[in-house]
Amino acid sequence: MIVEARFEVTRTPDEVFEILADPSAWFGFDPALVEVEPRGPMVAGVTGTMRRRAGLGLTVKTRWANTVFVPGSRLENLITGFGYELRETIDIAAQSTGTSLTVVDTIVPTSLIGRAMVAASRGIIARDIDRRFGGLKSRLDAGSG
Repeated sequence: MIVEARFEVTRTPDEVFEILADPSAWFGFDPALVEVEPRGPMVAGVTGTMRRRAGLGLTVKTRWANTVFVPGSRLENLITGFGYELRETIDIAAQSTGTSLTVVDTIVPTSLIGRAMVAASRGIIARDIDRRFGGLKSRLDAGSG
Protein backbone atom coordinates (compact mmCIF):
# COMPACT_ATOMS: atom_id res chain seq x y z
CA MET A 1 0.00 0.00 0.00
CA ILE A 2 1.25 3.49 -0.88
CA VAL A 3 0.04 6.75 0.69
CA GLU A 4 1.34 10.04 -0.69
CA ALA A 5 0.97 13.68 0.35
CA ARG A 6 2.46 17.05 -0.63
CA PHE A 7 3.15 20.10 1.50
CA GLU A 8 4.62 23.54 0.85
CA VAL A 9 6.48 25.52 3.51
CA THR A 10 8.02 28.98 3.52
CA ARG A 11 11.54 27.84 4.45
CA THR A 12 14.57 26.75 2.45
CA PRO A 13 15.18 23.08 1.66
CA ASP A 14 18.24 23.11 3.95
CA GLU A 15 16.19 24.43 6.90
CA VAL A 16 13.49 21.80 6.33
CA PHE A 17 16.05 19.00 5.97
CA GLU A 18 17.82 20.07 9.16
CA ILE A 19 14.63 19.61 11.19
CA LEU A 20 13.61 16.35 9.51
CA ALA A 21 17.09 14.91 10.05
CA ASP A 22 17.06 15.62 13.80
CA PRO A 23 15.05 13.03 15.75
CA SER A 24 14.98 15.29 18.83
CA ALA A 25 13.12 17.90 16.68
CA TRP A 26 10.40 15.37 15.76
CA PHE A 27 8.67 16.03 19.08
CA GLY A 28 7.87 19.56 17.84
CA PHE A 29 5.56 18.36 15.06
CA ASP A 30 4.60 14.75 15.86
CA PRO A 31 2.01 14.79 18.68
CA ALA A 32 2.00 10.97 18.86
CA LEU A 33 5.74 10.69 19.55
CA VAL A 34 6.56 9.63 23.10
CA GLU A 35 10.26 8.79 22.81
CA VAL A 36 12.93 8.45 20.15
CA GLU A 37 16.51 7.20 20.26
CA PRO A 38 19.07 8.27 19.32
CA ARG A 39 18.49 11.99 19.67
CA GLY A 40 20.46 14.67 17.90
CA PRO A 41 21.28 15.17 14.24
CA MET A 42 20.92 12.09 12.07
CA VAL A 43 23.72 10.67 9.97
CA ALA A 44 23.45 8.38 6.98
CA GLY A 45 22.61 4.81 7.99
CA VAL A 46 21.71 5.56 11.62
CA THR A 47 19.31 3.18 13.36
CA GLY A 48 17.15 3.66 16.41
CA THR A 49 13.84 3.09 18.12
CA MET A 50 10.76 5.17 18.75
CA ARG A 51 7.63 4.86 20.79
CA ARG A 52 4.39 6.47 19.56
CA ARG A 53 0.86 6.70 20.91
CA ALA A 54 -1.39 4.26 19.08
CA GLY A 55 -4.73 5.27 20.61
CA LEU A 56 -6.78 3.93 23.49
CA GLY A 57 -3.89 4.73 25.84
CA LEU A 58 -1.55 2.28 24.08
CA THR A 59 1.95 2.98 22.80
CA VAL A 60 3.81 1.08 20.10
CA LYS A 61 7.57 0.68 19.91
CA THR A 62 9.17 0.40 16.47
CA ARG A 63 12.65 0.26 15.04
CA TRP A 64 13.75 2.77 12.44
CA ALA A 65 16.74 2.93 10.13
CA ASN A 66 17.83 5.69 7.79
CA THR A 67 18.20 4.21 4.28
CA VAL A 68 18.68 7.38 2.17
CA PHE A 69 20.34 10.58 3.39
CA VAL A 70 20.86 13.35 0.80
CA PRO A 71 21.23 16.68 2.64
CA GLY A 72 18.73 19.29 1.49
CA SER A 73 16.85 17.00 -0.88
CA ARG A 74 15.88 13.51 0.33
CA LEU A 75 15.42 11.40 3.44
CA GLU A 76 14.18 7.86 3.63
CA ASN A 77 13.60 5.83 6.77
CA LEU A 78 12.52 2.22 7.12
CA ILE A 79 10.24 1.69 10.13
CA THR A 80 9.73 -1.88 11.31
CA GLY A 81 6.87 -2.76 13.62
CA PHE A 82 4.86 -5.78 14.63
CA GLY A 83 3.69 -7.34 11.35
CA TYR A 84 4.75 -4.57 8.94
CA GLU A 85 7.50 -2.50 7.39
CA LEU A 86 6.88 1.12 6.45
CA ARG A 87 9.27 2.96 4.15
CA GLU A 88 8.83 6.73 4.41
CA THR A 89 10.47 8.75 1.65
CA ILE A 90 10.57 12.54 1.88
CA ASP A 91 11.59 14.46 -1.23
CA ILE A 92 12.46 18.11 -0.58
CA ALA A 93 12.59 20.63 -3.46
CA ALA A 94 13.09 24.37 -3.70
CA GLN A 95 10.11 26.40 -4.93
CA SER A 96 9.82 30.13 -5.62
CA THR A 97 7.91 30.56 -2.34
CA GLY A 98 9.96 28.16 -0.21
CA THR A 99 10.07 24.38 -0.26
CA SER A 100 7.81 21.56 -1.36
CA LEU A 101 7.78 18.24 0.45
CA THR A 102 6.52 15.05 -1.10
CA VAL A 103 5.97 12.32 1.47
CA VAL A 104 5.44 8.75 0.31
CA ASP A 105 4.73 5.99 2.81
CA THR A 106 4.93 2.47 1.44
CA ILE A 107 3.74 -0.17 3.86
CA VAL A 108 4.05 -3.92 3.43
CA PRO A 109 2.91 -6.70 5.75
CA THR A 110 5.54 -9.04 7.16
CA SER A 111 3.16 -11.55 8.77
CA LEU A 112 -0.37 -12.87 8.48
CA ILE A 113 -1.54 -10.49 11.21
CA GLY A 114 0.30 -7.71 9.39
CA ARG A 115 -1.77 -8.35 6.26
CA ALA A 116 -4.97 -7.53 8.12
CA MET A 117 -3.40 -4.49 9.82
CA VAL A 118 -2.03 -3.10 6.55
CA ALA A 119 -5.32 -3.66 4.74
CA ALA A 120 -7.15 -1.56 7.32
CA SER A 121 -4.55 1.17 7.77
CA ARG A 122 -4.75 3.47 4.70
CA GLY A 123 -6.85 6.12 6.45
CA ILE A 124 -4.77 5.91 9.62
CA ILE A 125 -1.53 6.38 7.66
CA ALA A 126 -2.97 9.31 5.67
CA ARG A 127 -4.15 11.06 8.86
CA ASP A 128 -0.78 10.46 10.50
CA ILE A 129 1.07 12.04 7.56
CA ASP A 130 -1.31 15.02 7.56
CA ARG A 131 -0.94 15.48 11.32
CA ARG A 132 2.87 15.22 11.37
CA PHE A 133 3.67 17.19 8.24
CA GLY A 134 0.81 19.64 8.77
CA GLY A 135 2.36 20.25 12.20
CA LEU A 136 5.77 20.72 10.59
CA LYS A 137 4.31 23.16 8.07
CA SER A 138 2.59 25.18 10.83
CA ARG A 139 5.78 25.27 12.88
CA LEU A 140 7.99 26.34 9.98
CA ASP A 141 5.54 28.85 8.50
CA ALA A 142 5.13 30.44 11.95
CA GLY A 143 8.88 30.97 12.10
CA SER A 144 9.75 28.50 14.82
CA GLY A 145 12.32 25.97 13.85
